[in-house]
Amino acid sequence: MNINLFIAKTLWKKDKSQNNTYSGSSTLIAQVSVIISFFIIILSIAITDGFKNEIKSKASGFCGDILLKSPGVEYNSNLYPISRNLSFSNDILSIPEVKSMTGYAYRSGMIRFNDQIQGVIIKGVDADYNSDFYKKIIVEGDIPDFSDSTDSNSIILSSRLADMMGFKVGDVVPVYFIDKSVRVCEFKVKGIFDAQLEQIDKTLIIAQIKEVQRLNGWSSDQVSGLELQLEAGSDRKFVADRIEKIVLEKGNNNDSQLEVLTVDELFPHLFDWLRLLDFNVLIVLVLMMIVAGFNMLSGLLILLFEKISVIGLFKALGMKNMDIHGIFLYKGLSIVFKGMVWGNLLAFAVGLIQKCFHIVKLDPVNYFVKYVPIHFDLVTIIAVDIASLVVIMLLMILPSLFVAKVSPDRLIRVK
Repeated sequence: MNINLFIAKTLWKKDKSQNNTYSGSSTLIAQVSVIISFFIIILSIAITDGFKNEIKSKASGFCGDILLKSPGVEYNSNLYPISRNLSFSNDILSIPEVKSMTGYAYRSGMIRFNDQIQGVIIKGVDADYNSDFYKKIIVEGDIPDFSDSTDSNSIILSSRLADMMGFKVGDVVPVYFIDKSVRVCEFKVKGIFDAQLEQIDKTLIIAQIKEVQRLNGWSSDQVSGLELQLEAGSDRKFVADRIEKIVLEKGNNNDSQLEVLTVDELFPHLFDWLRLLDFNVLIVLVLMMIVAGFNMLSGLLILLFEKISVIGLFKALGMKNMDIHGIFLYKGLSIVFKGMVWGNLLAFAVGLIQKCFHIVKLDPVNYFVKYVPIHFDLVTIIAVDIASLVVIMLLMILPSLFVAKVSPDRLIRVK
């Protein structure tokens, strides 16, 4: 058995039978400090990961993880269409991370309803389009069957646009398109979705791609771009680089000129905001580690001063300084480990309550979600727990300097 661990257990087990309020209070304060620090650290990471997951999934749901489009134009432009039939399509689809690749077509227009005029962007999709994202955020009505020619004039639109213009499910929406002359087409609202990404969805209408191609004067082969959905957790930049290599090496004169764009590059303001969150969490993490570490340091020093005569006795019996410090380090480790466990349990409890009941609400205009999102990544949490534990324990080595500098005779005389 480790002699230092045995002495540590025996020394403070004996203390329990004595009424030592001072050391007990310092130990309690140190432990509460560690609990609060780990609670804040774990909850901050869970909230940040929650924001990341929510916003990334919404941005990817609207536009895919990676886009292939005509270079030099906006992703929602109808000026320079590309061909959806590429000679290297199978090479792209053979990449393990690529789940699907579908064409889309955009057309800008205007709607008028009860003297209200609003510019809109109509996105045309086909039967192969992955509509799982919209199934999650639909709040009224249904998603049209984009393979049904009899349902060609059905659309879904955002709740922001519907509220602003006074639309509801079943309404007929006249959309005006301005070219050399003004054309008007009527669409029927079949569903309304709510994604809380105002800068993306406030003007968006989803329709059948054949209708958009007809409005643009395109053939069935022509699209605004190709939208790629990746497997969950895939590295978008890595996959985009592989696709760029395929485009450069295997493209021929019959293929359209393409630009490869990730959703991060498409909406930099969203992802810059997420990176800022990461920086804020890093600051919180470092501060909480320092606070917990120095509170443990002060608590350990109090324990050292309280047992100063015992330390002198140990030194007089020939025990090495590091062995003596190891006794107190075991005590400190016990306090930190218990605080870490309780801090984690409290953070998980509060996080699960928020995840299930959405108690803390947010303004979606500013935060892109209606409530504080929570996501627990166990690998990240375990890594942060271990890193925090190591940092705090390293700070607790400092009291060994005190033990090494004081002579045994002076320590034994102190009562």
